[in-house]
Amino acid sequence: MFKTAAKLCTGEEERCESKRIALKIANSNGYTTSQYQRRPSRAGIQSRTPRNNKLPLCLPFFSDKVSAAFQQCITRAQLDDDVILVNIPNDNIKKQLVRNRLYDKHCTTEQCVVCPHGNIGDCSKVGVVYQLECLSCHDLYIGETGRTLSVRIREHMATKRRGNLTSPLGRHKIEAHGGNDFDIKCKILAYEDDISARKALEAAWIFTRNPGMNSKNECLSITTDLLPFLSLCGLSTVDQIRSGRSVPTSRPLPRSRSSADTSAKGGTPGGSDLYHEYSHRTLP
Repeated sequence: MFKTAAKLCTGEEERCESKRIALKIANSNGYTTSQYQRRPSRAGIQSRTPRNNKLPLCLPFFSDKVSAAFQQCITRAQLDDDVILVNIPNDNIKKQLVRNRLYDKHCTTEQCVVCPHGNIGDCSKVGVVYQLECLSCHDLYIGETGRTLSVRIREHMATKRRGNLTSPLGRHKIEAHGGNDFDIKCKILAYEDDISARKALEAAWIFTRNPGMNSKNECLSITTDLLPFLSLCGLSTVDQIRSGRSVPTSRPLPRSRSSADTSAKGGTPGGSDLYHEYSHRTLP
């Protein structure tokens, strides 16, 4: 009734009279008339409540029209003193194209031996094949871990500090340096999440670089199976073989039982013949 009276009346006096009649009819029908009383316009009236004390209503920004509609709903509900509308801007092209630099990370490891020799944040990587190098004699150790690299390095440092003969760094400390301490640096050689593939990569790197701190019987069965495929790895020794230089390995590969039996029966290309064929021949 009030909307009809305001829309159809042409003059101010007729409009006021029509609203008065509509108000009288509403009172006679049991409606409360306080909600129909004309409220003063809140335009230009600022809320007395500080912005920090209001509850933010965070909504993504769609358009000015939608934001104005939400603000109008807040005003009609008389929540201007309690709620503040916050429009969250959408991602523009600049935000979608600009990325943080890959290695803008912080190293939290005390006396880290990984990040100073590589990239900041390398010590927090998981699933890696890594190389430790003694800075005194430059002997190498190659290993792999599926855990955080810094955790594995701390274990190596602890065994080196104790001089544990069952560990590679502790044994190197006693045998090569007479119990004197030495510094090391760590380098990541490869990233691999799958444990089988990671161990195969570790075996290939051990066979190629022949690190002095690794056990001589380490990864022999894997390297024997991978020997025909080392040319596909692109490692340094394979590159030397391809260039025409024979690079014999200092670590003899044991023959498997099936290869030894085959060699004893018929002398087919297996066993030691297979080893010499792939380890000493010059690839074209």
